[in-house]
Amino acid sequence: MSKEENSDVALESVYKAPDEFMAKTIESLLNKNSIITFLKSNQISMYDSIGTLMKGNWGEIFVRKEDSQEAKDLIGGFLSNENEP
Repeated sequence: MSKEENSDVALESVYKAPDEFMAKTIESLLNKNSIITFLKSNQISMYDSIGTLMKGNWGEIFVRKEDSQEAKDLIGGFLSNENEP
């Protein structure tokens, strides 16, 4: 195993998704811009939306700490354009 494979990667949460659709949309946006994502769902199998009720969101998207500012900029731009006619 190489040193790179054994090293820890610092992750940062960049978006708390209200639902699965927005989580997948933002994940796709970041991936298309060469940002590796980790999507953590708060959902619990067989209990429908209890995870959302407990945590206040469907899930979170994490990226490498060094990519976090670019990811936040992309998300902010996307969300601001989403509300335009």
